Amino acid sequence: MFRVAVLAGTPVDTRMGVEYIRRKNSGFPEPVAEPVYMPVAEDCDAQMRFQYSSYENKRKRIDEIFDAAIADGIREFFIYCNSLSGAFDFDAYAEEKSAETGCGINIYTPLQIYRKAGRSYSRVGVAAANNLSAYSVEKNLMSANEDIYMIGTGNMAVVRAIEAGLPPQEIIETCGLKHMVRYMEACGAEAIILGCTHFPYFREELIPYCSVPVIDPADEMFEEMVRRAGK
Repeated sequence: MFRVAVLAGTPVDTRMGVEYIRRKNSGFPEPVAEPVYMPVAEDCDAQMRFQYSSYENKRKRIDEIFDAAIADGIREFFIYCNSLSGAFDFDAYAEEKSAETGCGINIYTPLQIYRKAGRSYSRVGVAAANNLSAYSVEKNLMSANEDIYMIGTGNMAVVRAIEAGLPPQEIIETCGLKHMVRYMEACGAEAIILGCTHFPYFREELIPYCSVPVIDPADEMFEEMVRRAGK
């Protein structure tokens, strides 16, 4: 079993990432990954300020987390946060940090999965936490398919409702998610991507309102992590 640092924007979605990996472990005869909890900020508002702050500020905080994890022997990093992965170039950072420390590290982000989705669809709906995240998803979709068409939304009210612990069905009703789905499908979306790692919280309750697939990128992130770790 290998250890993996789970990074997300707030304590809530970091815990969701930890629990996600623990659930995925149940699909194997023995657990394959031990998740280590490493939030970046203390709440939604602090996360937003961090993500829109200077590169120097973001780099300082990311270095703090990675240096501590690497010193503790961790080499796998699971970025369970779409907006965080859109606010910082983790692909370039992985190469730089590997060279700097002399030990290979692997970083898994939702944006890596969106590049694959870009090759599978011509028109997608994307539900994101904010518009920085929606932009990053679109950018990565288009890096794989410059002709792809994205119908996107950014709504921090949904994230705050999840952080407050409101029931999934209540969030769907009060945050207009049924209307969002109808709008995306009316625009021809062939799939709806959950562009925020908070949003699988209501995925099962949302599916009955959808006539197209609802994609959670974390599934492919986990599969890639297990493959690269040699399991």
